[in-house]
Amino acid sequence: MKIRQIAVGAALPLCALAACSSNPGHATTPTGGPTAAVQSPANTGTAPDASTGAPTLDAASAAACQGKKIAYLTASISVPYWRSLAVGVDRVAKQAGATVTDYDSNLDSSTQLRNAQDAITAGVDAIIISPTDSTSAPVVLDAAKAAGVPVVIADVGTDSGDYVSFVQTDNVKGAAAAGDYLNQLLAAKDIKNAQIGMIAIEQTRQNGRNRTKGFTDAVEGAGHTVLPLLESKQYTRSEGMSLAQDLITGNPNMVALFTQHDEATLGALTALETANDLDKIILVGFDGSPDTLQAIEDGKVKGASMQQPVLMGNDAMVAVCQYLGGTAPDKAIYVPTIMVTTDNVASVKATVMDTVFATE
Repeated sequence: MKIRQIAVGAALPLCALAACSSNPGHATTPTGGPTAAVQSPANTGTAPDASTGAPTLDAASAAACQGKKIAYLTASISVPYWRSLAVGVDRVAKQAGATVTDYDSNLDSSTQLRNAQDAITAGVDAIIISPTDSTSAPVVLDAAKAAGVPVVIADVGTDSGDYVSFVQTDNVKGAAAAGDYLNQLLAAKDIKNAQIGMIAIEQTRQNGRNRTKGFTDAVEGAGHTVLPLLESKQYTRSEGMSLAQDLITGNPNMVALFTQHDEATLGALTALETANDLDKIILVGFDGSPDTLQAIEDGKVKGASMQQPVLMGNDAMVAVCQYLGGTAPDKAIYVPTIMVTTDNVASVKATVMDTVFATE
């Protein structure tokens, strides 16, 4: 059995890493720093292959990763998306015999930098980072470069800096798919020149800017208007509900709403139900969680362009092993989204359960 650890850069509520986590074996410490080692069952699966969209971990790369120490600097382990990405990293690491330590940045850039410094001091062989935002990532990349530690970026992106590979959702295409689907729904209702609201992730994030562009280009190309967006800061369901309420109240002619992350989607759903506006306003989202999937099955959310964080974690760890083995991975690796709708949810559910959200 291989060791999997979690390191916490700042104190978090117990719910963030224990009660709310899909893996009850993980523990946290209120004072920060690595937790006691937690034994994880051996992974009996096979390496990712072309059928899943993930690269194969070849024998030479796997051998290069044997016994290596890898740090995953996650933006927030309390967010299901990042937990799923960590699962993807861990699956490949276990196959290669590497040890992964997760460092929780708790959506705070200063904590993210401290985590990077702690990982470097601990002597890690490589870092995988999901930045808290694109503007704060360069300082982490600079610190790793100075220490000679290679870095693979898994989602969000960076404004500058040196890195081995950037594994990313094709956010422009994924958001455009959501926009195209919404265009179809509006056309089916013979709605022209629609006013469409948007709850975005922070536009300081490269992926946020790309989602905004992809969606806006698609719906404006069909003759609709995107209202001034509202940005998330806390990424909570209650915040999503509040932002949606503001859009509903301030825009009585709004007929559709696009949400760029799951908690905004689910918060907006509550706001629409409370206002009795589910029949009036079409809700389409981005990301992917069990609750969003259920809402689509229930017909309340019409669709969501779902990222595949498990595959992203696979790809990031494969890129690390390739680099350590002397093979240069692709500088940019794109993972497609799955457009899940009320029409196709039954046929794609099995794939979603494996690649969008997963437990260890």
